[in-house]
Amino acid sequence: MATKPHIWAARLMALVLLASTLALATGCGNSFNYIKSIFGYNTDDPTGFSTDEAAILANKAQERMDADDYAEAAELWQQLRDQYLASPYSMLAALRLGDAYYLNKKYIESANAYETFEKRYPLSDAIPYVLYQRGMSHYQQMMGIDRDQTPAVQTVKVLGSLVESFPDDKYAAMAKARIAEAQNNMAGHEFYVGEFYFKRKDYQAAMKRFTGLITYYPDSGYHHRAYNYIAEYRDLVARGEIEEGNQRPEGYNSPFTITDINDERY
Repeated sequence: MATKPHIWAARLMALVLLASTLALATGCGNSFNYIKSIFGYNTDDPTGFSTDEAAILANKAQERMDADDYAEAAELWQQLRDQYLASPYSMLAALRLGDAYYLNKKYIESANAYETFEKRYPLSDAIPYVLYQRGMSHYQQMMGIDRDQTPAVQTVKVLGSLVESFPDDKYAAMAKARIAEAQNNMAGHEFYVGEFYFKRKDYQAAMKRFTGLITYYPDSGYHHRAYNYIAEYRDLVARGEIEEGNQRPEGYNSPFTITDINDERY
C-alpha cells in the first residue's frame, strides 16, 4: 500500500499500470482511451474535462505517447513530475516518464527515471513493474562478451532484487529468464578474459578467471571450456614446462584494469 498522502494516487496507479503495460507492448495508442477514462472527462469534449493544470498536462503527455512522440512526451511527463509534486498526477508522471524514455530507447534515462520513482514511492503497488522495467533498461544496454559487463551486472542486481522481494509476482517470473541471459553474458566475459590471459602466459590471472567462472556460473555454456584450460594448465605444471603461479612475461601490460580483475562479484 502507498503512504497515506498518496492513497488516491495508489489507486490511480493500479489502473495506470495496465495502461503502461499496454503501451510498452504495442508502442502506440491502445492506452489513450484507458487513460481518458481514468482522468474522467467527456471524450466528446476533451477540452472540458478539467481545469486542473496537472490533469491537462497529463492529458497532453499521454497524447504525445499515443502519437509515438516519446521525446516530447518525456519532457511533458518530467515537467508534470517535478512541478506538480502535490498532485497525484505527479506519481503518474514519475512512472510514465520512465516508460517514455524506455520506448524511445533512452535506456540510461529510463533506468534513472524508474529509480527515481522507487525512491519517491517505495510502497507503491507498481514497484514490481518499475523494478522490472529498470532492470530491462540495463538489459537493453548489454553488449558482447568482449565488452564492459556493467549493464549485465546491473541487470542481475536489479532483477535479482525484484525476484527476492516479490517472488510470486508475474514480473519476477519474467525477470528470471533475463537474469539467466545476463549471467551467461557475464560468464562469457570471464571466459574471454581468461582465454586472453592464458594465451599470453599470464596463467595466474587466467586461472582466477576460469575458477571464478566455474564457481559463480557453473551452468553457463562456458564452464566446460574453462575446465579444459584448467586441465591444460595443470598438465603444463606437471610436466615441468611452467612453474605454478604467475608467468606474466616481462614488459607485458594487461588491457584489463585491477578493478576488472578483482570484480565485486568475486
